[in-house]
Formats: sequence, structure tokens, C-alpha cells
Amino acid sequence: MVSIISAATLLVASFAGNISPKLITVIQPLTLVYPIIVIINLGLLFYWIAVRSKISWIIIIILLINSNDLLTSFQVTFFNSSKVVKEDIKLLSYNVKNFNERDNNTSDRSSRPGILRFLNDEDPDIICTQEYHSKNTNLYEPLKQFRDTLGMQSYYYESYFNPKHNQLLGLATFSKYEAINKGKLKFEGSRSFGIYTDLVVSNDTLRVFNIHLASIKLTPADLDFVINAESDNGNNIKNKTTDIYFKLREAYLLREMQVKYLIKVLEKTPYKVIMAGDFNDTPSSWVYKNVSKDLTDAFVAKGVGLSPTYAGPLPFLRIDYILVDDGYDVTYYNRHKFENSDHYPISAIIKVL
Repeated sequence: MVSIISAATLLVASFAGNISPKLITVIQPLTLVYPIIVIINLGLLFYWIAVRSKISWIIIIILLINSNDLLTSFQVTFFNSSKVVKEDIKLLSYNVKNFNERDNNTSDRSSRPGILRFLNDEDPDIICTQEYHSKNTNLYEPLKQFRDTLGMQSYYYESYFNPKHNQLLGLATFSKYEAINKGKLKFEGSRSFGIYTDLVVSNDTLRVFNIHLASIKLTPADLDFVINAESDNGNNIKNKTTDIYFKLREAYLLREMQVKYLIKVLEKTPYKVIMAGDFNDTPSSWVYKNVSKDLTDAFVAKGVGLSPTYAGPLPFLRIDYILVDDGYDVTYYNRHKFENSDHYPISAIIKVL
């Protein structure tokens, strides 16, 4: 019975990513735990094979049905070269979590110096940051200093909301290439959830999208409940579960609207595209499947293992991506085990075909 329930859950999880969250929201959270569901099913499969039970065939068939989701979640790469030649583009994407500066006024807790050292060591050509934060009476001076410290030629910043007083919080793209155009993605009732920069690369124009889709906005108390629910009483479990579900539902519906808007922008884009950022959703989700439909996922091309990018308490979440146009080839991908945020930075080396 456990095996049948587990296999059925895997099947429903695979269907969830093909169904609009607006149509059916209640099954969407299964995509967040998809890797765990797969691991459980693989464990049960090995057991039933060992005891020579026909139940193993049920699990095998469902895993085969899930083959596309498996390939976007688990990868084995035999050749992943970090060598960069002159014509290659090295892009790094990182949700820097406000440099840990927003919720306190003490500079000793800031991760900015460590992140700057890391970025300088990596020496990418393009950097897409989410949750960029700075505080200065000269509002944009820290952005210029950040650009100059990294040896970049251009930057484009856009606030999530209107800047407040002397603080910035939003998306920032830094580049060694000349920027000739820029724009933001926003619709009524939504914060800015993306920016794009048109860059001149090897006498061609490339549009780089820096994306940060809607967060679930789970609090530390919510995350603690998810991990340690058995320690709560019955009434509290019901109330907290309902509260978390409605947070999930709101985020799924908003991300769906954001993605539909993004796709319209992509359809009108006249240039080759590279998209990077924090999607706040997993490879088995509706969001990922629709955004990546005509693009190549750098992890799928050159990644290894699960490569989770969320550095918080929930395991196995790959929610940050680098997606490239068919006019490019990915020669390298890395999830950096650099712990200065609740996300890990990711990078890719991209070759123009």
C-alpha cells in the first residue's frame, strides 16, 4: 500500500507541472518536494526488485513517465570544462539576500565584502544579482562602487518597489560589455520582477534577462513548522498548514501571471536571449516548464547531481537558473558552495555557435 501511494504521489507531482496553477493549485506544492518523492520511490523500487515483486514494474513505469522531470532534476555530466576563451561569455547569477544588511544596522554582519571577493575571484563577464541592497544618502553611489570594484563597464538597477529614502532593494545586472538598451518587467499590482539589458557581444546584440519571480514569503516560524510539525498540537498544525497553503497559493498564482507576462516579452524580443535568476520554483513546476520551453537549461546541459541552489533548511530545492537561447552552447555549469546568503550562486560558460 505504501508503494502504491508513493508511486501515485509521484504521478500526481509530474502532472502538477503541466497544469496551470490557476486551474488546480492544491497539487502544486508537490513539485517542491519532487526530488524527495523520487528518492522514496527509488528506495521502494530497489526493495521490490530485491524481493522479486511485480510491484517494481508499477514504479518503473511511473518513473519512465516522469523521465523528462527526472532529467531536469538529476544530471550526470562527464565533461564540464571551466576553460574560458575570448569569445565565451561567463555569466553568474546570485540572490545576495540584501547582503544581510537590510534587517540590521551593524556593518559587521554584512556579507558584501565576502561576496565582492568571491565575485572578483570568479571574474564573470555578466553578473545578475537579485535582492541587491544598499544604503547611502547618495542613492546610486554604492552601485557605481560595486560596478567599479568588479571591473565592469555597465550596470542596470531597478527597484522592486519605489526606492525609500536612502535605501535600494531590487535587481541589478553588471556587465563588462557595452549596454545599449534596458527595460523592466512589471504589471499593475505586481512589483518589478525582472529587468533586461541589451549588450553588444562580439559585434552582435544579446538580451540578458535578470528575473526574480514571486516568493512564497515563508517566515522562519513557517519553515520551523514544516521541518518539525510533529512537535505541535493538533489545532496549531491545522492553523499553520492552512496559513502556509494560502501563502503557497498566492505565490503560485502571482508567478503564473508573471510568467505569462514574461513569455509575451520573450516573443517580442528581437535578439538572442540569456535568462538568469531566482524563479522561486523547481524544475518540475509549471513555471519552469513554461519559461524554459524554448531555452536550454545550463544545469541540464552541464550540471551534476541535484545541484540545489536554495541554501535554507528545505532540502534539494533548485530554484535558481541560467537559461540560454538555441544560438548558444553551454560548456560549463557550476553551483558554487559559497554560503553568504540563503541561495548559492550559479555560473555558466556560454559559447556563441
